[in-house]
Amino acid sequence: MPKAETRAPSSLRRTLTLYLGVLLAVFAVALLFAARDYGQRAANRSYDHLLVSSALSIIDSVALVDAQWQVDLPYASLDLLAMAPDDRVFYRVYDARSRTVTGYPDLPPPPRTPTDEPQLFDAQYSGETVRFVVVSRRVSSPSAQAEVRVQVGQTRLAREAVAQEIVNRALIAIVVLSLLSLALVAFGVHRAFRPLVKVERELSRREPSDLSPLDARVPREMDQMVAALNRFMARLSTSNETLRAFMAEAAHQMRTPLAALRAQAQLALDDEDPEDMHRSLVAIDRNATHMSRLLNQLLSDASVIHRSNLQRFAPVDMVETVHQALHEALPQALPAPRVQLAVGVASSRVQGDALLLREAIKNLIDNAIKYGGDGPLQVALTEEAQHCVITIADHGPGIPPGDAERVFERFARGEEAPAGGAGLGLAIVKRVVDSHGGHIDLSNRPGGGLVATIRLPRLHA
Repeated sequence: MPKAETRAPSSLRRTLTLYLGVLLAVFAVALLFAARDYGQRAANRSYDHLLVSSALSIIDSVALVDAQWQVDLPYASLDLLAMAPDDRVFYRVYDARSRTVTGYPDLPPPPRTPTDEPQLFDAQYSGETVRFVVVSRRVSSPSAQAEVRVQVGQTRLAREAVAQEIVNRALIAIVVLSLLSLALVAFGVHRAFRPLVKVERELSRREPSDLSPLDARVPREMDQMVAALNRFMARLSTSNETLRAFMAEAAHQMRTPLAALRAQAQLALDDEDPEDMHRSLVAIDRNATHMSRLLNQLLSDASVIHRSNLQRFAPVDMVETVHQALHEALPQALPAPRVQLAVGVASSRVQGDALLLREAIKNLIDNAIKYGGDGPLQVALTEEAQHCVITIADHGPGIPPGDAERVFERFARGEEAPAGGAGLGLAIVKRVVDSHGGHIDLSNRPGGGLVATIRLPRLHA
């Protein structure tokens, strides 16, 4: 099968710069359109004011004499419009019946009937877009009264040039400001990522065994990340310490049975008497059995440590778990120990790891079988308000009060415990119960024997 293509990891710095750059570009385009709109409106206002002034100046020069219109055209009013050398100017003076008095008779009519207020509009004339203004006024004479209208137009080249100049200047300012803003954004992103670089440098300078907490001063947004990293390193440090202690204790515990095996094997090789050789072989078998048990418990302890750290918990039916643990812990060879099982509930569920819980109960049952005397083994499962309770009782010698807590330590055994144990069983039970948020008690029965009680938080239906 072809290998799946792996995507290159994205860069936070590049992503942040890209998004901020796109945001700046959007703002720059918006400012450019705003500047273009402002330039057009500013140019229109300026030249519209000149158009209106020119039309009012012309209409002021119109008089009605003997029912005839007379116009003393003030050319100075048109000279203001002629300040734009590339533009052309058109005018027309006409009456209410659209009869031209002077000017260009074919100018386009206004879209609405002219009034005293100037009316501005754009229209096509001589193949160009022309801006027009129309004003109307009633003129009186001793013999007559009539309405006169003045229309003045100018091509849009000058105002478009002014608008474009405003846009060009705004564009230069926008480009300069955008470049400065982009440089500021790049600098800000660089400054924002400096704490990450500082943390990375501090970690890279450390020795592999240095798992002490980071003491770097970071922004508030990175506090949770650094705290999570410190918690992770604390867990890793604890795991490393546990592993080192485990390896040291395991090496120490394995050394004794290995030395005994070698000594007994050497004796068996040197013995010529069959009975002495048989005793040596029995001793070898006993030490090999002890070593096998020790290895099994060491592997079980390592498995419990690993699965407890993972904590992949799910709902577990303790009734089924107790039955399975009892079935696996009881020796298959006869005679089988007597067992009294009392399950007071049809189903009792906890949140946990079924394998770990079964291993803990098996260790308690195994201890009760080995050290519990001749009486029956009593296993009970009940429920309290918030807990599922597993009780395992035997008829052995019990435990001295001073050993009730110490026996939960790894490779620790009670002072009066018989030989042959590895001292890991109760440590495994303690680790499992603690990882499930439970509690375990060891107490002596009034009539003799040890009672181990496990309480685990139960799931409510």
